[in-house]
Amino acid sequence: MNGWLFWIGIIAALVVAAALIEAYVKRNKKRKLVDMRPDPDELKRRPWQPDGVTKVNDIDKVHEKNQEQEERNWREGLRYFRRK
Repeated sequence: MNGWLFWIGIIAALVVAAALIEAYVKRNKKRKLVDMRPDPDELKRRPWQPDGVTKVNDIDKVHEKNQEQEERNWREGLRYFRRK
């Protein structure tokens, strides 16, 4: 039992030492928020669109079509349940 406590203490000491070393190494490395922003060219490109431009009108058309279908399905469902 005493041997287990020794090894657990060694591992805990190594974890603490690693954290202290990391804090010491990183203490004076500050980055501006501007440096952490992603590249604007990467943000323009979308993997599913070769030109990189999102076609919002197409998305709106699909959404409107889905809304119309949803309304029709709802009305048909009400008629179906009223018959029973």
